Amino acid sequence: MGRKRGRKGVGPHGVVVVDKPAGPTSFKALRAVERQTGAGRAGHAGTLDPAATGILLVLLGEATKLSHWVMAHDKAYRATIALGTATDSLDATGEVVATAEVPPEALDPERVRAALTPFVGDVMQVPPIYSALKRGGRTLMSRARAGEEVEVEPRPVVCHSLELVAIEDERLVVDVACGSGYYVRALARDLGEALGVPAHLAALRRTRLGAFDIAEAIPLEEIGPTSVRPIVDAAPELLRVTVTDEEAVAVHHGRPIAARDDGDRAILLDPTGAPLALVERTPDDRWRIFRGFRFETPTSDKGETQGG
Repeated sequence: MGRKRGRKGVGPHGVVVVDKPAGPTSFKALRAVERQTGAGRAGHAGTLDPAATGILLVLLGEATKLSHWVMAHDKAYRATIALGTATDSLDATGEVVATAEVPPEALDPERVRAALTPFVGDVMQVPPIYSALKRGGRTLMSRARAGEEVEVEPRPVVCHSLELVAIEDERLVVDVACGSGYYVRALARDLGEALGVPAHLAALRRTRLGAFDIAEAIPLEEIGPTSVRPIVDAAPELLRVTVTDEEAVAVHHGRPIAARDDGDRAILLDPTGAPLALVERTPDDRWRIFRGFRFETPTSDKGETQGG
């Protein structure tokens, strides 16, 4: 199936759980998935740095309308933190800005675990200067690369847990479970400071994103049309509500319907199980359409739409 540029309703609609290799950017990985599945439109839910590996969720077609919910999911990583060297980017791709001998006590497991403890919970974190965060309409990364003085303010983030997995030579392997917006590179910097040595993130692998686990991720080179999962899989935490034929007609015409189920948000399904719309509950207990799903019929010359 070829790509249908300009006809965004045509092509597979759903989510692909990719195991991104080190090297390509998230954008290049997305384009590869788009090409290999024949999708007309695609977006990723949460980027990975080029050197990072692991779960990259790629949303295809109408599933891109769920990106806001998917990007807010909690995440888990396995991080390898190298002690003794700090870089300007806080990872292995940057220029070395400090080096020091690593004292034996910095490699003591009990001391490392004690140093990790203050970084768990609701904490303030200073993001990396080399990041996609914006200030004044420009990313901090672009300002830093232009030679500008960049002052980065700490911001609140959530870290659910930090577990020391292993100490390999002068590298610490740590499992990280965190919320959206958390920078593992910043943790590497801060942990080094707590241990009294410069440090940087040497390797990173995302092992979980929301309900998706690395065990179900597919290597990028193996992705194909059969790798696409249903739209509803992109947001399994949302309530799924099957409506009647009459209600489906009302939804197609943009009219709210009675909310018979608990929950503030839901995905409405027609009687065949095809997704109709993402909805929100109103104060008078009706489902109001937030985003509707529209699927173009490939053989149509008039751009007709259908649910399903």
